[in-house]
Amino acid sequence: FQYQTHVTELDLSCMINLVALPSSICRLKSLVSLDVSGCPKLESLPEDIGDLDNLDKLDVSNTLISRLPSSILRLNKLKILRFGGVRNSLWWHFEFPLVAEGLRSLETLCLEDCNLTDGGLPEDIGSLSSLKELNLRGNNFEHLPRSIAQLGALRSLDLSNCQGLTQLPELPPELNELHVDCHMALKFIHDLVTKRKKLPRVKLDVEDDTIYNLFAHALFQNISSLRHDISAS
Repeated sequence: FQYQTHVTELDLSCMINLVALPSSICRLKSLVSLDVSGCPKLESLPEDIGDLDNLDKLDVSNTLISRLPSSILRLNKLKILRFGGVRNSLWWHFEFPLVAEGLRSLETLCLEDCNLTDGGLPEDIGSLSSLKELNLRGNNFEHLPRSIAQLGALRSLDLSNCQGLTQLPELPPELNELHVDCHMALKFIHDLVTKRKKLPRVKLDVEDDTIYNLFAHALFQNISSLRHDISAS
């Protein structure tokens, strides 16, 4: 990459033998999009990835990358950050750094199937003031950071298949789309109502006819609209 300084997009996805990225990639100052998704042997990102001043999108889903270099917080133009873990791995889990003053332009954060447990999400995640979409589907935490309520721009939150979740935090005031499955919907519908959050759209992935009980409860409690997806078991 020494002489390719004007490259704006770099797609290295699905390279099954890629085990590391050269540090020289951090010299691509014009790089806007970096995709290394589907590289099953890739374990890390260059420590100086924060030098990619113009990076707008970073996709490292379906790799073995389990931590982010702290320099990533310097990516002030980053809008899309996608991770997706190894669902069936018992040892792999993802660690997300404290957000602090970084990633203020981030709009989409996908941490689906990352084996996140309690403490896996930064307690200061509420500092992501531009975040609109947060995908936490398929993780193992019991509690979510309270600061999620401070995500004033958040519109969509996906908690589907988070079977260990024992309670919901206060939800952001502008949230209009909450993705849950039937198990979670029945578990938390009372909590949602008592918090008096007006959710125009609640998407449910339902495997059986308990959807009808949920509909009756939700409509009675004056939730404005309830959408559902029924998936065949």
